[in-house]
Amino acid sequence: MPKKIRNLAMLDEEIARLKRKSRKLEDELGARVDHFKGNYKSMAMNSVVPGIANSGVMGIVGNVAKIAWSSSKAKSVLSTALITALEFIGVRLGLKLVNNFQRKRRRRKAAAKAAGESNGEEA
Repeated sequence: MPKKIRNLAMLDEEIARLKRKSRKLEDELGARVDHFKGNYKSMAMNSVVPGIANSGVMGIVGNVAKIAWSSSKAKSVLSTALITALEFIGVRLGLKLVNNFQRKRRRRKAAAKAAGESNGEEA
């Protein structure tokens, strides 16, 4: 913990110390950002598939992807395939949500009807 400041000289020393500490922390932060910039691809791949970034597969897959993406025909085919896959998944999820909603609604109606009949009421 810093000493209590009693005069202007001590204040100047404390300001200089804090500036040095600030520069040191900025340098450490810069080093961490540089490390992240250099390794973000492998970090992302490791978060999806652990261990793939250190295997030779990463380089091969990356090179194939770069070559395919540079070709306009391959890019359009890949884009079309991706959009089709996303539409298919969206439709499947949408149908599943609608079916779940309808199933819950039918169950509630059947339960309400059963409850009404058990009370002696008829629909």
